[in-house]
Amino acid sequence: MVSTVIRCIAFVLFRCVHHPRCHNLPVCYPVPSFNRQLCPLIATMNSTTTSTIPITTATTPTTTTRATQQPDGQYVQTMPPLDACTSSSVSLRCPNNYVVVVSRAFYGVAQIQGLCSYSPSDCIADSTSTVACNSDSIQCNLYVTKKKLPQCNDQFSSYVHIEYDCVPISMDDSTKEYNVCQQNSTEITSDQGIIRSPGYPTQFPITTSECLRSIRVPHDKTIRLWLSDLYISSLSINCVSDHVTVVDSVQTYRNCGTKRYAYPYLCSSTILIQYSVQIQSSIYRGMRMYFEIVDRPTNDNCSNSNETITPALAIKHKLLIP
Repeated sequence: MVSTVIRCIAFVLFRCVHHPRCHNLPVCYPVPSFNRQLCPLIATMNSTTTSTIPITTATTPTTTTRATQQPDGQYVQTMPPLDACTSSSVSLRCPNNYVVVVSRAFYGVAQIQGLCSYSPSDCIADSTSTVACNSDSIQCNLYVTKKKLPQCNDQFSSYVHIEYDCVPISMDDSTKEYNVCQQNSTEITSDQGIIRSPGYPTQFPITTSECLRSIRVPHDKTIRLWLSDLYISSLSINCVSDHVTVVDSVQTYRNCGTKRYAYPYLCSSTILIQYSVQIQSSIYRGMRMYFEIVDRPTNDNCSNSNETITPALAIKHKLLIP
């Protein structure tokens, strides 16, 4: 017998099928009918069905998490991970005024023939930099191609695993929207916000000097940061002339070109954001970031989290270009 459950997760409907061919594990995919108003009212429904297993988005759903304490407002929604077979399509979906940012993705070689989801014995290869959604539409459709994986003795991938966040692209409170190049700017101390380049996204001026903004993080908090849109030149080696750079007390992260990126765990009481563009083009948009200040875990291993960050100190840190 196959049981079907309708789940509402972060304003998105998921249809989950428990099937004996998958060891009775749930196989979920988004329901095309999307209604933010009705979704929270839909009750869990059990029934029997003869539907076949969808090969597009097989996933074990997890509880949607948000690392903030407030129940309402515009915050990042961490979506259930998706697994999809090769030679199939997968859809990543977010509510209105949110955008998909892939936080982690990898190709896997399944040890069980015909299985399209991760098992601990599988050989996997990171693909976060190649699995990307670069538009502001609420739905991102990806086609999963078969890849030869050198990390797995040149075996071909049998599935892809994708983890993603739905990130706000605008704020109801305009005081929480910031210009990265604002003159005489003060340190940002709000608990969340969006940082944009001048004229984003329709106008794209070059910068006469490097722009700097800093975010203050209380000692008992930490910051979650997403580069929700970047479109600038990528012609310079190591993103030297055109870049957006994030500096904490451990590492420096530099990006250029076209990018959407979920930053890893950041340490320090101050986060420094640097922005510079020297090459002009009518197709470029600039950059947009979103941040949240959240409770600090007790075991975060940030020994130098109180270190004051300056542009000079950033040079000493390890440079990472994701």
